[in-house]
Amino acid sequence: MSSIMKALQLAEEQAQLINLYQANSDVVYTGYIDSLAPDGVVVNTYDDAGLQDGAVFMRYQVIDEVETMSEDLDNMAFRIENADTEGLSTVPQLPVSFNAEHDELSQILANALTQKQVILLVVANNDNYLEGQVQGLAEQKFDFKSFDKFNYAHQKTQAIRYDSVNIIEFRGNELLLESAFVKTNYQHVDSVKATGAHAINDTLVNAQKNHDLIAIRSADGSDMFFVGFINTLNADSVVINLVDMTGQFGGYTLCRRSLIESVTIQSDYLQTMRGFIELNKQFELSVQPVLNDERLFDPTTDLFEAILRQAGNFNNLLHLTTENPMLPDMTGYPGAVTNGHFIFYNVDDDNQINRVGTLIELDSVVELSFGYMDAYLLEKRLKNTGNL
Repeated sequence: MSSIMKALQLAEEQAQLINLYQANSDVVYTGYIDSLAPDGVVVNTYDDAGLQDGAVFMRYQVIDEVETMSEDLDNMAFRIENADTEGLSTVPQLPVSFNAEHDELSQILANALTQKQVILLVVANNDNYLEGQVQGLAEQKFDFKSFDKFNYAHQKTQAIRYDSVNIIEFRGNELLLESAFVKTNYQHVDSVKATGAHAINDTLVNAQKNHDLIAIRSADGSDMFFVGFINTLNADSVVINLVDMTGQFGGYTLCRRSLIESVTIQSDYLQTMRGFIELNKQFELSVQPVLNDERLFDPTTDLFEAILRQAGNFNNLLHLTTENPMLPDMTGYPGAVTNGHFIFYNVDDDNQINRVGTLIELDSVVELSFGYMDAYLLEKRLKNTGNL
């Protein structure tokens, strides 16, 4: 018996929280084993906030490592406990049980067909994952109609062999929202975006006035884009109330106008997010109870200095990007701002704070993100362990 199989059996017996790593992908699945079937393992997975987030089926041959002890798992156990204590909530997920005596892949696909669920597939020899709905089942293969939340024009139906499917994600938060969204009367639209300082300014002013959902793409070549509503505008910067990938409040981003390459006001993805936002209102899930989505900012001040001072006073973590290409973006907390400079104490990959810090010029900062779930959790964990 392989060492992978032994590790899985032990983790199931001892109900251990595990990480499942793959050889050719950066995606890591964290959770508890639901069942070990002849054709693969089903794990009940958790998201970064520590909330139950559906399940994943993985064939044994794609598992590279089963991790049962690590700093990452300790951190995840803390997040799961915290989610429970603080009453964080997610889209209601009905449990499904499959017969682990038989191959589970076909059972999962059959269930997805009857429930009209959107599921995610990772197929052998295909670099891209596929999201969509099972349309019909045959002996060796099944029909699958893809749904692309970024572009509704990509809706082809294809036949996929059972034995080519390596991974299925199902019943997760985002997938449940998509399952509800695909029942609505959505139509493909062409993207409309503003570029150039004048058009961007007009678009931002209008979006703030009309409370429009927008997407801002950054000009630093990182392909970074922020989706959300405009909170505050001033001559050189903008504060956005972010919307995360599940349509919930995702904290704040302050960015300089010089960082903005374009502002999108119409796209299929924005339609999807508006749909998710509406669904979350029905589930009363617009904002998690530990986050504050009602902050106001004074547009007459230097917002960068004001937010850095506040974060420094309360030891609040924030994410920072500068225009200096030699400095990576960092998460940490700032020291006092003096003479247009401050020291930034970043948190490294091992959750240790760099006590020496980095001297940063205030005017070189182009983006600050704060008040989001990951910053809240990291801050709480650091305070719990006495590191902050």
